[in-house]
Amino acid sequence: MEVVFSSFLDAGKYVIMQLGDSIRTCSNVRLKSLFLNWEARGLSPGIKVQAASEKDIGLFIDVRDDKEYAEKHLKRYSLVDSPGSYGIALDYEQPRMEILALSFDELTAALLDGMPETITSKVHPR
Repeated sequence: MEVVFSSFLDAGKYVIMQLGDSIRTCSNVRLKSLFLNWEARGLSPGIKVQAASEKDIGLFIDVRDDKEYAEKHLKRYSLVDSPGSYGIALDYEQPRMEILALSFDELTAALLDGMPETITSKVHPR
């Protein structure tokens, strides 16, 4: 387990971000990864980071039997304004938890930023 989200919407944004970021960094495009941009900037102030609960750790050790590692590295990332919207992830995933604070439109704009016209021309606005 790398990441678990409280909603399918956030899980979907995570998958889209992973796929889109791989396109951004491929040899034909060569843009900087959103992960690196977000890591340099730090998490949005609207995201709260706290230690994972025992229940969160239980989810992790069901997949990876290493409670000590989970207790040290597993975190809960939640929206300050909406604590029910959260992700549980290992600490190295922290920059990607930025997707909690983004709408689909904001994520799309971030992924398309700097992309060549050959790609952006194929994206249809909603």
